[in-house]
Amino acid sequence: MASREQIVAACDTYLAALSEGDVDTIIGLYADGARVEDPVGSPIKSGDAIREFYESTKNVSLKATRVGPVTVAGATAAFLFRLDVSVGDQDIVLASTDVMTFDDAGKVTSMTAIPDGDAYKDEPAS
Repeated sequence: MASREQIVAACDTYLAALSEGDVDTIIGLYADGARVEDPVGSPIKSGDAIREFYESTKNVSLKATRVGPVTVAGATAAFLFRLDVSVGDQDIVLASTDVMTFDDAGKVTSMTAIPDGDAYKDEPAS
């Protein structure tokens, strides 16, 4: 089983790569056959659809900042982060809790994003 340190490092690498628009690093975190549900309730993405999903975000100015610790139970992790997004002349701030499962090598086998656009409703973008 992946260690807590491996899992936390993967979650932090994910957020840094998301902020940098580094799709190759994000894809490198995923195991073959991984599944992504972002946002929760949307169709499951797998295979090339995962890359396409992240490619669609790389030209958007965004900053993902973890809030609090990564919580780890066995091969599952959850972490809350603040997402500051600039789209044209509009700044959007939201919170998301992502839940990831990991294989023995520390690769992500599934990710579910639970975004909340109202969590920072009265706070300005950073």
